[in-house]
Amino acid sequence: MIVDLEKVANIIAEIAQEEIAPRFGKLSQSDISTKSSPTDFVTQVDIAAEKQLARALSDIFPGAVFIGEECAAADPTLVSKLDLGKGAFWIVDPLDGTRNFIQGRAEYGTIVALVVDGETRAGWIYAIPDKAFAMADKGEGATWCGKRLGAVPMGSDELKGYRAIGNMVEPWTSRLVPRLKEHFVTEPVHCSAYGYINLVRGLRDFALYSRVHPWDHAAGVLMLTEIGGRAEYLDDANAYSPRATQGRPLLVAGNKDVWNNLHTDLLSN
Repeated sequence: MIVDLEKVANIIAEIAQEEIAPRFGKLSQSDISTKSSPTDFVTQVDIAAEKQLARALSDIFPGAVFIGEECAAADPTLVSKLDLGKGAFWIVDPLDGTRNFIQGRAEYGTIVALVVDGETRAGWIYAIPDKAFAMADKGEGATWCGKRLGAVPMGSDELKGYRAIGNMVEPWTSRLVPRLKEHFVTEPVHCSAYGYINLVRGLRDFALYSRVHPWDHAAGVLMLTEIGGRAEYLDDANAYSPRATQGRPLLVAGNKDVWNNLHTDLLSN
């Protein structure tokens, strides 16, 4: 155990319940702005929670570089430091599901991962409305609400999954999207925190992503792999690593056999 998981969880929960939860459904228009596009929202709540997390986590692992979604939006070079594969990093999404939060949909959370020398060593996903945690420690498994998670069963029904493929590039769009629509039941994922929680709990079978930010995926992928799942890019067969990619197809599943079957079905001619 590289850090005390429960200590970090207590910090995340305390900040979420002080800075985030009380503002749900109470934002004014002046509290909301946009970043890269008219639908890429940020609120004063995101910013305040990120500042609190930066201060608190620096005391837990001194010397680790803090990369939060909002500070990375202001300075994109922060994320490129992950490409070097050296050093320790806190990777944080203070308020995942910001659009849900603004619109009054009770699916939003905080995601935190600790990356050391290119490897995700620990991860936390806090489902704020439910006051519930998923956590993982590299090599030690994953838990939901304090109970150890086992392997996600294969299942016999039609596979159900999530999609976030609006940024996928060719030739993958033409190759994958028709097969995804033809063979599988999918829905958009509006909150990475709840998406990964549902995957590790076996409530969904898979997800296909095309824009991969480390603060959305590092913690969740660690949880999936700790319970026997798989996360791999379909364009080059490389396993997920905590860095940013754009346009590439990342397939994740909580069961390796499910992943293999999906891989075969999606890439067959």
